[in-house]
Amino acid sequence: MTRKVRGIAAEFPELGRIRHVEANPPSPTAWWVAIGFSIFVVVGIVLGNGEVVDALLQIPWLVLFGWIVLGYMGAEKVVVLDRGLLIGSFALFLRPRVVLFDRFEVDSITAARPGGKLGRMVPGRSLLITGRTAVWAWNAVAFAADLGPVARRKYVEMAGTFRPEDPARRQRVLWWFGTWRQPDRLVGALESALVDLGHPVAGLSQQVLPMVRVSGNPADAASQIPRLVAALNRSG
Repeated sequence: MTRKVRGIAAEFPELGRIRHVEANPPSPTAWWVAIGFSIFVVVGIVLGNGEVVDALLQIPWLVLFGWIVLGYMGAEKVVVLDRGLLIGSFALFLRPRVVLFDRFEVDSITAARPGGKLGRMVPGRSLLITGRTAVWAWNAVAFAADLGPVARRKYVEMAGTFRPEDPARRQRVLWWFGTWRQPDRLVGALESALVDLGHPVAGLSQQVLPMVRVSGNPADAASQIPRLVAALNRSG
């Protein structure tokens, strides 16, 4: 748990305590690809009649570039708290969004692979929120919920996030968090938090795991991700 995670969570005591943090760090494959690319560049300079010293001088720049790119792409997190989520990027200068469980379709939770195809299966209902920027993020936990404002106090207050929801403005969108790790812990944390709030979702993990493989074809949505489709149709 980073200092930024703790700091942002502390700004919103209404969300309660932090129960689980699911991160999306670069996978081992991503690191090996980055290392291989760096070696390729250095060797290419030498073979291209460059000086060995010149090639070696490129290493710090390659390391810095790799750290920035992988760091920003891997800064996606979902923080499960007692009464809601912080979900999105925790990278420098960026902030996640606030999603409350009372504006959350609890029966929509789905675990799917590859997560990047989910948006294509429900056209018009998906937004670029989190998980789609990392090429290594195949495994996804998806759900339907209110869009939720950026986690800055003034935006949260302007959106009326902690006020009772206006049924006339009720609309849910598709969210998903992608990672190369298995989604078991995140699904379990969501189940635990929702059960403690009184939602009848005990046994959720057994219903949504193991992950379903999705085709990306809208015609398959009703059969492959029925929980999401039903929730979006009900709330739209």
